[in-house]
Amino acid sequence: MQLVNLKCPSCGGDIERDGDNYFCKSCGAAFAVNYDEADVEHEKLQNYDEISRIEHEHEKEMEALRFKQNEKARRAAERRESVRKAGREFRAKVYGFIFLIIFLSIGPLCWWFMAKQGLMPSFQDIIAESQAQYKDVYAISMDNFTDDVIDNMIDAAIQKKKKDRDGRSISEYKDGEWTEYNLSEAEYDGAYLITGATEGKNRVVVFLKLKYTSDAGEKETYDAFYFDELKLSENDTIVSDYAPESIYRSDLAWKNDSFDSREQCYRENVLAFGGTVTEIKK
Repeated sequence: MQLVNLKCPSCGGDIERDGDNYFCKSCGAAFAVNYDEADVEHEKLQNYDEISRIEHEHEKEMEALRFKQNEKARRAAERRESVRKAGREFRAKVYGFIFLIIFLSIGPLCWWFMAKQGLMPSFQDIIAESQAQYKDVYAISMDNFTDDVIDNMIDAAIQKKKKDRDGRSISEYKDGEWTEYNLSEAEYDGAYLITGATEGKNRVVVFLKLKYTSDAGEKETYDAFYFDELKLSENDTIVSDYAPESIYRSDLAWKNDSFDSREQCYRENVLAFGGTVTEIKK
């Protein structure tokens, strides 16, 4: 390649190009260029790289378009396959449901026919047998009590009270001096069955009438002991550990030991538990 310094043939000034024409910057003379065949070929060579670049860009655009079309076709195929799969699953569920209906319809009919022939027990017989085997061991009622059970509870309550007061007196400040009371007698004064409070918490409450003696005289109070965790044995009698317990004493109790009022003793030892209360008759 040669570098050519263009000068005006008239004045020797610099020549500049304007499109396909040239002009002198000094005198303003204009010139035209005539290309021969060799010059045209040179122009073609200059334009070849530009044409190649344009063709390459076009090919890239076409490749991107083909990729988008292929991706669209792939997604459409996946959607069609998903629809076909969902259809197969739905038909399988429908056929399974129909089979189940048929099976459940034929099964009871076969059972009924065989039960009529005496080859199998009927549904009513099976239900009755199941109910006969089931037993709620906490379903306590008055019919389950025997004289021995309540007598044992009374004796356990009396022994518990005597043990609590064994060798211990109760002091009361009265008329300006202290009086010592000692338990002299504890006797049965009624019993109550409480049911329906909570499972396993059915209980019997035994009332005792207490007599305390002192140099100043006698005092009569009431106390109560309860028996928890009552259950039924195989022959429907009461099962108990015969370990009586007493509740917390309120401020209305006499010296934190028992109650002057039987009504208050009843409220705190029976009504406070809720449930259904039934008096036990001896």
